[in-house]
Amino acid sequence: MENIEFLDQRASVRAFASNDHISKELIEKILLHASYAPSSNNFQPWKVIAITEKQEKNELKKFSFNQKQVSDASAVFLLYGDLSAYDIDKQIIFERQHQIIPSNQVANRKLRIESYFAAHPEDKDREGLRLDVGLFAMNLMHVIRAFGYESVPMRGTDFDAIGKYLKVPENWIPILMLPMGKPLANDYTHIRKKVDDFAIIR
Repeated sequence: MENIEFLDQRASVRAFASNDHISKELIEKILLHASYAPSSNNFQPWKVIAITEKQEKNELKKFSFNQKQVSDASAVFLLYGDLSAYDIDKQIIFERQHQIIPSNQVANRKLRIESYFAAHPEDKDREGLRLDVGLFAMNLMHVIRAFGYESVPMRGTDFDAIGKYLKVPENWIPILMLPMGKPLANDYTHIRKKVDDFAIIR
């Protein structure tokens, strides 16, 4: 029950302590644990830029309709998706390098992925990218909380301007901005619809 309560207490926090400093080592730990999120055929197509420098956070704030949580955050994660990650041959090489599949299963594994994409071609396009990076983002939000921080998922920003400012590779597709920091309050409440309003249980 403690675990359930911890998960239930996640909220979109927009008031952070502006004087908090987060180390590169802690950011790496957070991202490592977040990377255990599931993804289509384990392609892991997410790309992340983590911003901690004050000047850069101030610039991101300008691109985000001057929302204060962006500049006050300990770090701002910019989550992108890379369509080139859905390369079956590269995935097979990765799985062989890490002994995920034996050599005698390579042909079968490749056929399964090809068959999957034949049935769901959208899953190797932007639709699939948003799902896979979305799963990573949700895991990242919970991991952030496990380290004593809070976060707020945002789409209200000018990703084109950010891309030019940070020289983001053109093939990276912006999915989400996620400021994180030490919360100034912890009395956030959830008002949600009843289960009967959104679920059919047979």
